[in-house]
Amino acid sequence: MPSTHVPSDSRPPATRPRRRASGVVVLAAATTLLLFAEATVRQPAHAAGASTATARPTIQPMSANGLFAPDQPVTFAVGAAGTPALADVGWRITDARGVLVEAGDAVVGSSGRAEIRPTRRLNAGTYRVTAHGPALPETSFRFVRTPGVEHRDAFFNVTMNGSPGPVAAALPTLDGLGAAGFRQDLQWSTVEKVPGVFDFRSTDARVDPIVRDRGVAPLFVLDYGHMAYTGGAMTPPDVSDPAQTAAWRRFVSEAVTHVRDRYPDADRSFEIWNEWTNTHGTRSADPAAYIALSRVTAATIRSVDPDARIVGPAENAVSSGELRWLDEWFRLGGADHIDAISVHPYNQPYAPEHCVATNPCIENALRWLRDKAAKYPRANGEPLPIWITEVGWPTPNGRPGWVSEDDQAAFLVRTHVLAAQYGVERVFSFEMAAPDQPDPDGSARTFGLVDAPSRAYEPKPAAAAYATMQRQLAGMRFAGQFVTGAVREARFVSADGTRSVRVVWQTADRFDELPISVSLPGDGTIVDAYGGTKAIRGTGGKLAMSATWKPRFVVWNG
Repeated sequence: MPSTHVPSDSRPPATRPRRRASGVVVLAAATTLLLFAEATVRQPAHAAGASTATARPTIQPMSANGLFAPDQPVTFAVGAAGTPALADVGWRITDARGVLVEAGDAVVGSSGRAEIRPTRRLNAGTYRVTAHGPALPETSFRFVRTPGVEHRDAFFNVTMNGSPGPVAAALPTLDGLGAAGFRQDLQWSTVEKVPGVFDFRSTDARVDPIVRDRGVAPLFVLDYGHMAYTGGAMTPPDVSDPAQTAAWRRFVSEAVTHVRDRYPDADRSFEIWNEWTNTHGTRSADPAAYIALSRVTAATIRSVDPDARIVGPAENAVSSGELRWLDEWFRLGGADHIDAISVHPYNQPYAPEHCVATNPCIENALRWLRDKAAKYPRANGEPLPIWITEVGWPTPNGRPGWVSEDDQAAFLVRTHVLAAQYGVERVFSFEMAAPDQPDPDGSARTFGLVDAPSRAYEPKPAAAAYATMQRQLAGMRFAGQFVTGAVREARFVSADGTRSVRVVWQTADRFDELPISVSLPGDGTIVDAYGGTKAIRGTGGKLAMSATWKPRFVVWNG
């Protein structure tokens, strides 16, 4: 989980006040949705804010999901069970700019709830439906018409901590985003509540619909202590103690065997611990202590499931102190025990490219990791792949480090493009949905691409941006990036060379539009950050356009 990372010696770049919110790719194979973390997991301090609301919304999609596929009917119910019957309910739908799209009167069903069923076809983008009536205060719900998912790409993954509500209700959001995998804690004390007795039924009930029914790839995090063996719920086993080592080995063997046998056809991955320096209990936080545990863990995993991929060290990786820890981990041979290097490059509230002397940044961290992986390669001389198993930004929550909803969406896409540029194999966005339960300090966590279950997973702009990005870049390969001052153009092509995508943005200011000339040999399409499209035609093989804070996609075939 993310640690607080608001550099004390730096401030966000000077810009005009933020607007209010309006409302890759490297080919590999797995993604993550960290569903269902137990209450014992330490939650991020910097993601806190006001306490979460628990009341269900008075307007919500009848599909229990605010992400609508291209041909999926857009329908909403107004009012909740137990409320008086509604009558004379009017409604309107507006687009992201607040322009009226359609309006009408709701039909009251036998349940006493009014049902909104617009007839106009909605193009991809973000919208807001608003209901009003004599017995109903005006209420609204933001929703997204997605471009749809053609196929999953292992580069795109999500995590989700805390309680997501019933898993069946969360699945449509996972489908709408197009994530190829999920990341989930597989905690020692959760499956071995009674010493010596392992029970995976609660985990199976949540994971089966994702892995078995959808073929989504699991990344399980083997983590946290056990009161009966280590003396603390967050305290790792002391591998110098034979009894603790034997107990940990038994847990790892049971967990990996269970996953292997239950999901034999899945792309299975296991991450060793989570953020060692943040959740190490009473053990040493230095890299040598982590390596000692990972050596034992990796050997146990390989003895049980040689086909599984082993990932670590799941460490934060932006500040100078974090990079010093990773540098020592590399030097001591930490990379010798894993198949992929995992990091959590949190940088809130800054943009991923905001790299100045007083502020470490995601782009520099990825460049550093790429070079370090090349310096400490596998036995065959090839560098280990890099996975980002957590990254994200919280939206307004009254605590340091938050960003606007539009910035969250912009930074999400820009980070994925940078990750592709620096050879990152998989990215897990933190997190799919905000949890309903507050963090231990009583405050809310606001990293979610969509809101909490009690708010019917109402999507933020970041959800629209994620779905748009996945549709445009899934199956594409990074082919180069050009930087001219604050303007950036990242180039992607399909494996067969028949489709090209240019991702264009600027890093100067949230409100600037800077000129750029982009290759376009004929007819094409501009796709905005939230999925809106416009047909375009190049002149002399070029397209004159503007680069904005939120990335846009220039797409053509041939």
